[in-house]
Amino acid sequence: MDEENFMKESKVVNYLKLRASYGLTASLGPATNSKIVLRNLNIHRPYTDDVETLIRIANLENSQLTWEKNYTGNVGVDAGFFGNRLNMSIDWYQRKSFDLISIIKTSGIGGEAYKTANYADMKSHGVEVLLGGEILKTNHFSWRSNATFGYNTTKITNVKNLPEIFDLIKPEGGNKNGYPVNSLFSIQFTGLNPTTGVPLFINENGDTTSNVFIQDDSTSFLKFEGSVDPKFTGGFNNTFTYKALSLNIFITYQAGNKIRLYPAFKSSYAELDATPKEFYDRWVMPGDQTKTNIPSIMDAYQNELNGTDYPYNNYNYSTERVAKGDFIRLKSISLTWQLPATLMQKTGFLKTVSVTAAAINPWLIYADKKLEGQDPEFFNTGGVAQPIQKQFTLSLKAGL
Repeated sequence: MDEENFMKESKVVNYLKLRASYGLTASLGPATNSKIVLRNLNIHRPYTDDVETLIRIANLENSQLTWEKNYTGNVGVDAGFFGNRLNMSIDWYQRKSFDLISIIKTSGIGGEAYKTANYADMKSHGVEVLLGGEILKTNHFSWRSNATFGYNTTKITNVKNLPEIFDLIKPEGGNKNGYPVNSLFSIQFTGLNPTTGVPLFINENGDTTSNVFIQDDSTSFLKFEGSVDPKFTGGFNNTFTYKALSLNIFITYQAGNKIRLYPAFKSSYAELDATPKEFYDRWVMPGDQTKTNIPSIMDAYQNELNGTDYPYNNYNYSTERVAKGDFIRLKSISLTWQLPATLMQKTGFLKTVSVTAAAINPWLIYADKKLEGQDPEFFNTGGVAQPIQKQFTLSLKAGL
C-alpha cells in the first residue's frame, strides 16, 4: 500500500502492507487406517517345534473415515512508522474445522469397543499482534522493545462423543458440544458435613451427598470452569544498551484459562505421605464448617462408615480445587559486557570477547494464590508441577 500514490508523500508511514488469504487444507490427523488391518501371529504351544500361524484382526474397516479439513481465513497488516523506529504486525484469523478425528466409544458391534472416527466440528478465531521498535536512541544509549499479544478461542459446534464425568473433570479437560476444546468441568461442592467434616456435593442425580459416581455419563450437573488452554498469551522483551554494556529483560504472560490443583486429599494417609499446607486450615470440630472449606482427616471408624463413597477423591475434582492459570513471569534477564576493540588489538589474535551473566526463570511475578507455590505454566499427571528450577550462568565468548 505504501507504493500507492496516496501514500508516497507520507512522512510518518514508511511501509504498509495488507495481506489476506483463504483456503482449505486437509490432514490425516491421528488416523492410522480406513481399511481392515490384519496381523500375522504365532499361536503359543507347549513345544517350540509345534507352531501354528494365524491372522488376527487388529482393526476393523472404517470406510467412512475421511481427512480432517480446515477452512481458514486470515487478514494481516504490516506497517513501519517514523523511519522504521516503530514496526507493527497484526493478524486476524478465523477457522472452521470439520471431520475432526479421535477415538470414540462404539456399541461394540464387530468386536471394537473404541475406534478412530470423524466425530467433531469446531470453529476458532484469534488475533496476533507484534509491536516493536527503538524507543530511545542517543550516541551512547539505546532502548529497543518488542511486545507480542495473542488471543485465541475455540468452540465445538458438533460432536458425536458421549463423555463420562471423569472425562470432563480430569486435569487435562475434555470435549463437550457447545464448549471450548479441552474444557475443564468440576463437581459442585456445597460444603462440609457439620458433624464429620466430610465434603458434600451435588451428584449426578441432583442430590446433595458425599458420593458421586464419576463413571456416569450424566454431566449436565457439572460446573463449567473454562478451558485449560489460555485465551491470552504474549511476551515483553526489552534491550537496553549503554556503550559496551547490554541488558536484556524478557517477560512472558498468559491468562484466561483454568487449572486443576493436584489431588492432595485422600480417605486415609500413611506415615510417609507428604501432607499439603491446606491441612493447617482443615475442619477439626463442629462449627468449623463456617470458617473453612478444607475437609477433615477421617478416622478409621468414619472411613468404614463411608463404605463405597469416595468423598475425598470427589473433593479433588470439585469446584474447590480449581485455580486461575494466569501468570506473569520474568523469563530471563542477562547483562553482557563487550570488551573494547582496542584491548583486543593488543592481544594480536582475539577479535571479540564478551562476558554474559544470565538468570533463567528467576521470578514468578504473579500467579493465583490458590496454587500455594505450584507453577501454573507446567502440567504433570494429576495437576500442575512444582516450580521450575532457576538457572544462573556466567559465560565467556571469544572470537578469533
